[in-house]
Amino acid sequence: MKFKSLMKLAKGHLWGYIILIILTIFHRFSYSYVPLFTQYIIRTLTLRLSTDPLPPDLQTVNLPAFVVNFFESGETILMIVFYVAITLIFYQAFRYLMMYFELSLRGRIQESIAKKLRNRLYDHIQNLSYKYHNNADSGDLIQRVTSDVETTTGFVVLQFMQLIGLFASLFSGVFQMYHINTTIMWVCLAVIPVYAISSIFYFTRIEKIFEKVEHDESEMMTVIQENVSASKVVKAFANEPFELEKMEKKNKQYTNSNIRANKVVAIYWGSMDFISMAQYALVTVLAIHFVRTGEMDGASFAASLMLIGLLVWPIRGLGRLINEFTKAFVAIGRINHIFEEKTEYEQDGHLEPEIHGHIVFNKVSFKFEDDANYLLKDISFEIKPGETVAIIGKTGSGKTTVINLLMRMYEYEGSITIDGVELREIKKQHMRKSIGAVLQDPFLYSRTVYENISITNKTASKDKIITAAQTAALQNDIHTFKNGYETMVGEKGTTLSGGQKQRVAIARVLVSDKPILIFDDALSAVDNKTDMMIRGALNQKEHQSTNIIITHRITTAKEAHKIIVINNGQIEDIGTHKELAHKDGLYNKLWGIQGKLEQEFLDLIEEGA
Repeated sequence: MKFKSLMKLAKGHLWGYIILIILTIFHRFSYSYVPLFTQYIIRTLTLRLSTDPLPPDLQTVNLPAFVVNFFESGETILMIVFYVAITLIFYQAFRYLMMYFELSLRGRIQESIAKKLRNRLYDHIQNLSYKYHNNADSGDLIQRVTSDVETTTGFVVLQFMQLIGLFASLFSGVFQMYHINTTIMWVCLAVIPVYAISSIFYFTRIEKIFEKVEHDESEMMTVIQENVSASKVVKAFANEPFELEKMEKKNKQYTNSNIRANKVVAIYWGSMDFISMAQYALVTVLAIHFVRTGEMDGASFAASLMLIGLLVWPIRGLGRLINEFTKAFVAIGRINHIFEEKTEYEQDGHLEPEIHGHIVFNKVSFKFEDDANYLLKDISFEIKPGETVAIIGKTGSGKTTVINLLMRMYEYEGSITIDGVELREIKKQHMRKSIGAVLQDPFLYSRTVYENISITNKTASKDKIITAAQTAALQNDIHTFKNGYETMVGEKGTTLSGGQKQRVAIARVLVSDKPILIFDDALSAVDNKTDMMIRGALNQKEHQSTNIIITHRITTAKEAHKIIVINNGQIEDIGTHKELAHKDGLYNKLWGIQGKLEQEFLDLIEEGA
């Protein structure tokens, strides 16, 4: 099954493979004639210089008749040697030219297959569910898209062609040796069953070991990726010794797996080398014996020693091919494991209605597949187009889950309608394109501030970018940057403060002019004054959107048209700030604590004025 998967990767390159196979066979078979040039020269010298005639069967060389006739046209021995040398030079030059085309074509096909597989794998990973990505290790995924792809495509082209070349060398060597001495030919072939049986046992043993090596390497890659991504956190807590210890553990585990694999490889390769050398020595002894008994001449002896390489060394190289074959089996298994994961679009809607932002949740419930308890239970509320709605609740009460359901990250029970259309019937990508979300931890690309803002709308004008930055209260910060909007942002926005990252993310969403905007605790990283400036700017936008604000800050929620209070996965109450502030419940308790702080803040502003 895995071999079939490997061969499927070559789809679309049939003619390239046919040409490669022809060139590979030609390269190996044509080499089998090279020792015959040496045999011809030695035999010609023997015939011309010796007074004792050779037997008739030792007076011919297995070269094409027209080549031998060309050599024989030389009037002297020196001319014959010259003709042989010139012919061999042009012959080898032609072989090397064909070899160049073979290697060039092989490289192009391999890179083409690798490119196609990487794109296909990357596209599939992007289309996997939100749940899958929450549980997947990014370091492991990176390894599968990079090194596993290289290992797989390397076998499909490089090692597969070497396997073809191995058999071509073997058969061409047998063919030439048959014309020199059949006994030596059978001695060489007699060892093949030993190689075959030992290779089968080796393959079954090494496959499991290489699986362990790949697993340990992916775990080590995950540790490295996490440490590099969270370097600021590691330094903030002086956690370098712990991270070093964790890396040391995974590194040692990976090293031990490699050492174990290398021991098995060394035993197999050492055994095969011993058998190969013993075979080579036996053939040499036999050849010497046949020369002494007159069954072979010196020319045949020299040619046989050169040809034995075509019979011994390819079989010896079988161990390396088995190694690569096994690694490719493991790699394609890991790649297929990802392809076997169903994409989230297998359950998708088919409608693309115009979105205005009228959202209705009707008895919506949700629980994770591996959890018996519901995270949300019978949630019902309505948000009208253009309204700003705040969702408040304790940590873990299900606020963010409401947003994830709206963005179709999870499947739900009950009914959610968008402008009267059931959410399940709307295409996921269409729905997500209609939503601008600013998450708790916004992701910024390692590009300029301007590019990070405009990334959601590549056609946005500079004036629109500046307006969005002003709306997000970011303009003053940008003026303090040395290069302004062209200031490079570090990876994941590490060169900016938490508030600046949030405001860049807010500006990025505003540029896209989405009908629905979601702020998932996005305003918590900015101060109260900036918070009020952003909310005021949102209300003054030219194109009013439906705004959903998840927050723990009452000062942010109190200005909303409607406040939804979620407690333990259920809606505790819905209303305006004035209505909820005077009712017993969670909101009243929060307002009792935060309201005093807000009043103190307003008093300070008045005093400053």
